[in-house]
Amino acid sequence: AVVSTQSTGELDKTDATLIQSINGVIDLEPFQNKSDVNYISFSESVKGIVEEQGYKKTDKDVVNLVAAQMYDAIWLYAKAMSLALEHGVSIENGEELVKIMSELKWTGKSGEIVIDEFGDRMGNVQIMNIQEGEFKHVGTWWMSRPKQLDLAREEPTNKTQIIWPGSPDSPPVACGRQYELCQTTS
Repeated sequence: AVVSTQSTGELDKTDATLIQSINGVIDLEPFQNKSDVNYISFSESVKGIVEEQGYKKTDKDVVNLVAAQMYDAIWLYAKAMSLALEHGVSIENGEELVKIMSELKWTGKSGEIVIDEFGDRMGNVQIMNIQEGEFKHVGTWWMSRPKQLDLAREEPTNKTQIIWPGSPDSPPVACGRQYELCQTTS
């Protein structure tokens, strides 16, 4: 079975065995700041177009993050092509376009946009943890900011603490809780 932030709302919270079995599961999701002004205005614009065109509506308050990411990707490519043409670079030269993209840094509709030297977006990730059958935000991995991992244990005043599988007090070690994953020679 797959457990996601959408499916935990449908769980039978009275089933203690089920809740205990998923307690501590960690999920990584693209970071989405639903209170960001850029994202809210984008979401409102898309909802207006959906209504205006008579498309099928959803019951969601905001537009899916993928729509904002696609908007940003198209904007990034168009901006890179425009800059390439301004500097006499062929828009068919993929390596030069990637170089141009990697020099652009801005806040788009989907959040911070930073492109690495390979043309990949350095996406920020929110770390979610199932606690008592509900996903809780326990930290953020800021890939767009060098070496920044913001975990709950570093700032316990404003985030939920991580619950580890089996409810131990400390995170699992690289070799497993009983070192069962390590190669040993005897």
